[in-house]
Amino acid sequence: MTRRPRKLLGQALAACWLASTLAHTAIGAEGPPAGARAATAGPSKEEYRSRRKALMDQIKLADPAQPSRRPGGVVVVLVGSGEPGEDARFRQENDFGYLTGAMQPNASIILSPETGEEVLYLPPREHSMDRWIGPRLGPGTEAAEATGFARVEPTSAFLADLFRAIGDPMTGGRAPSGVVYLLDPTPKPGASTPSTRLARFVREGAPSARFKDLGPLVHEMRKGKSEAEAVLIRRAVAVTADAHREVARLIRPGLPEYRLEGAIVGAFIAGGATRAGFPSIVGSGPNSTVLHYEKNDRTITEGDLVVVDIGGEFQGYTADITRTYPASGTFSPRQREVYQLVLEAQDAAAAAFKPAVSTIAALNAVAREVFRRSPLRARDQDGKEWTMDHFFAHGLGHHMGLDVHDVGDSSAPLRPGEVFTIEPGLYIAAEALGVRIEDDYRVTPEGLEKLSGAIPSKVEEVERAIAAARNEGVPTGATAAPPGR
Repeated sequence: MTRRPRKLLGQALAACWLASTLAHTAIGAEGPPAGARAATAGPSKEEYRSRRKALMDQIKLADPAQPSRRPGGVVVVLVGSGEPGEDARFRQENDFGYLTGAMQPNASIILSPETGEEVLYLPPREHSMDRWIGPRLGPGTEAAEATGFARVEPTSAFLADLFRAIGDPMTGGRAPSGVVYLLDPTPKPGASTPSTRLARFVREGAPSARFKDLGPLVHEMRKGKSEAEAVLIRRAVAVTADAHREVARLIRPGLPEYRLEGAIVGAFIAGGATRAGFPSIVGSGPNSTVLHYEKNDRTITEGDLVVVDIGGEFQGYTADITRTYPASGTFSPRQREVYQLVLEAQDAAAAAFKPAVSTIAALNAVAREVFRRSPLRARDQDGKEWTMDHFFAHGLGHHMGLDVHDVGDSSAPLRPGEVFTIEPGLYIAAEALGVRIEDDYRVTPEGLEKLSGAIPSKVEEVERAIAAARNEGVPTGATAAPPGR
């Protein structure tokens, strides 16, 4: 994309669109990590640059240069997250962060596949704000060196550059118009994110341009995790393991679920995680049968099973690991046989896996067959007896990465580098008995690497972990149930 003198029109368009965008609160800035976070390096700027090049190479194949289209007529445009609300910590939009590594608000990029040019746009640095929010990168050479972009321009130039690349809006779309790759190029009614607002604005300003969805291309790239990404996922798994150890140490009858939730989040942050990757599920007794239970306000009672489904987020990547604990420290005979069956289903699915052949959907069928063929039976709330597959109420797993339910097709073969969960469960509401066991796996050329294998999951291991943790002692007051919420 060639540079030309700025036009007042472009500046006005930029100001108009940015004012609209910044008026909305978007998911939210992770500053430079400290302590444990700083000790773990994420992808390098060279890796981010290689991702952008790979994306542009794909688009060049999909949209080769045409004689009737001027050079630079294919553009890729993404916008990042805006400023978070006062009660939120900034989190970059996943696709934008994946391609840029730029972890600050109100950033945007334009990529030109035909020329290979790539430009990052950042708000001008306001030194007066450093006292409030700390220093941020602004346009210029410092940001170019830090991010790996050859050019880093002010956000005021963004829309002028964009419309110049795809066709001057003053012509009403009569000038030669290009192909524009956007996330959410056809926003659903009511959708309001930086990406959807940009899509609407650009469609109005360049009605003769052709718009294509960038999402499938980026999401296919995101499925396979690099070694640098795998390091971050392992760190997320490690802090989640710390949290499960806290659960084993504290769990007992008389404890409110939210006391466990507090200990879980504390373990995440103490281990260097940025936040919980999703709302923690701590479901005891009847709540163990609610798949996405989030209230966490019941007091645990004697004989309960407690489903603890949690994941710490580390530099944008999350874990997702579930264990089911007997509140009393040991499983009852009925709890034990149901738990053992769930574990057998997980083991069977993992054993059946073949790289580049198996799909999540196929593994789901393996686990379901284990439940169906079991001699165990249970009754629903109407008293009707069923085989155990009736009580397996969800799919077996999902991809995992920048999202806890990351991009990926459950019907496509799982290939080396992909990370996913195997999480069978049985939920017998009539018995207030729910069991879920979930682990995180990375596909290798030889099979599966169980990332969360160090967290106890066998019956005897879970009981021993609770007993050992209790022998270490519990902080004063941990056994007392404070007033409810």
